Amino acid sequence: TALGTRWAVWVGGVALALGGLFLIRYTIESGIFGPGARLAMAGLFGLVLAGSGEFIRRTGYKMPVQGASGAYIPAILTAAGAFILFGTVYAAHGIYGFIGPALAFTLMGVIGVATIAAALVHGQALAGVGLLGSLATPLLVASQAPNPWALFGYLAIVLAATAAVARIRDWKWLAAAAFAGTGLWTVLYMVTAADADIPVVLFIDAVTLLVLALLWLRGDEGGQGRAFDWPSVAPAVFVAYSAFVLFIHPAYAQAGGAWPAALVLAALLATALFRQRALPLLHAAGAVSVVVYLLAMPFASISFDFSEFQRGFEGIQAVTANAPMGRIGAALGLLFTAAGFWAARKFAAAAAVRSASWAAWAVIVPLVVLLSTWVDFGNLDRDFFYAAIAAALAVVFSAGGEWIARAEEPPLEGGPPVSFALGGAGIAALVMLHMAFGSGLTTVFAGTMAIVPALATRWRSYPVLGWLSVGAVVSVLGRVAFDPTIVGAEFLSTTPVFNWLLPGYGIPAIAFGFAAWQLARTTAGRPRLVMEAGAAIFALLT
Repeated sequence: TALGTRWAVWVGGVALALGGLFLIRYTIESGIFGPGARLAMAGLFGLVLAGSGEFIRRTGYKMPVQGASGAYIPAILTAAGAFILFGTVYAAHGIYGFIGPALAFTLMGVIGVATIAAALVHGQALAGVGLLGSLATPLLVASQAPNPWALFGYLAIVLAATAAVARIRDWKWLAAAAFAGTGLWTVLYMVTAADADIPVVLFIDAVTLLVLALLWLRGDEGGQGRAFDWPSVAPAVFVAYSAFVLFIHPAYAQAGGAWPAALVLAALLATALFRQRALPLLHAAGAVSVVVYLLAMPFASISFDFSEFQRGFEGIQAVTANAPMGRIGAALGLLFTAAGFWAARKFAAAAAVRSASWAAWAVIVPLVVLLSTWVDFGNLDRDFFYAAIAAALAVVFSAGGEWIARAEEPPLEGGPPVSFALGGAGIAALVMLHMAFGSGLTTVFAGTMAIVPALATRWRSYPVLGWLSVGAVVSVLGRVAFDPTIVGAEFLSTTPVFNWLLPGYGIPAIAFGFAAWQLARTTAGRPRLVMEAGAAIFALLT
């Protein structure tokens, strides 16, 4: 049945589509009729096929062959007609020059959108044909003076129409393809355009996010707290990538693209907050923020070749550290922290993965921004200003973790969102020590920090608390491995026993022993074993 009916009908549809185009070619080669008559006949043939498909659908005509109805002939005829109409308009413009680029662009756009709309009654395959033709139209229609606003205005209409049809029929692949096609056009424009036209980029990014939030994901929030919308990956990747290019591309950076890029990242966060299922937008915005500020560090070097943009950009810093980058980083850090903790608390009881995702980026982005700006603008030996910021972050993260824990079910369980928040607080505290103190005091204070989370287990049984003490052990071990003399060989006193070696090893040994003793009486578990091992090692080293 498949070979004799369904496949035969599909092959017949393809033969009809190609036949219409070959008819044009044959008349050209043979000199039969004039160009106008050729195109008129081809266009009429396409309209007849599309009309036949609609006629068969409306009248319910069925092929008198068993199994032929499984191929759904109306959709095949309509797709063949659309294919021929696309070719006819392209020939009228690209081969004969009968019509200008504006009219050809408009006609092919109308054919594409009409084909997508017809898919409501003919099926997803027809929508794919219309979308493919619509996305290929800007490539087929050449223009001596391309207008980016016309291009992206057209793409916005195609994207909105496709998303609306896909939403009605719940066609996920069609929605993902529409977002991916629009995103590819955006990236292609950004890396090949002669001018850095930032408003055009912001326009298509805004349209993409609005279509995602108001068309594709509309009405999807109720009763789907744990649902994940995978088509949102496409707009997340491409919109975030456009923000990344605004940051790092020389032309866009010189045109002041950093603040617009931050605006795009903020829009990604806002959309992810508005539509809970659009979680990929959060991850994309966080990843771009982290990568940009890591590349802004002096030791970061990357090679990009934007030769199409007629600018060299190779083997130098990917992002220039300057005052606006510092202010943008502060704004992004505040935005991620506020939105992250609010969303993590909101979803703490119903959607653990979503809550943990928001809590994770709420601490990762501010910490990376802080480290980057400290390395770029601060004093690496001792900087109390950045140390105060790190201390403030530690307090905010701790308070945020407690705030989230109170919204859990059951309350104060200390799940993954709380673990991310308190883990960020621990890292911020360690960073503060490195910023504010010299090598010796940093080692000593890092060791004594193991006591704080161990004592906290008297009031809270969060699983992460014990591991925070373990983090202090790892930090001190790392410092000792890097510099066994604690303060540097040139600064270490030669007085036996009573020098920096005694407090540098002895105080962490005492602190680790106390933390192990405290954990044994509260949460116990593997962290207690690690703390006992740490205490034994440092007692031996002392």
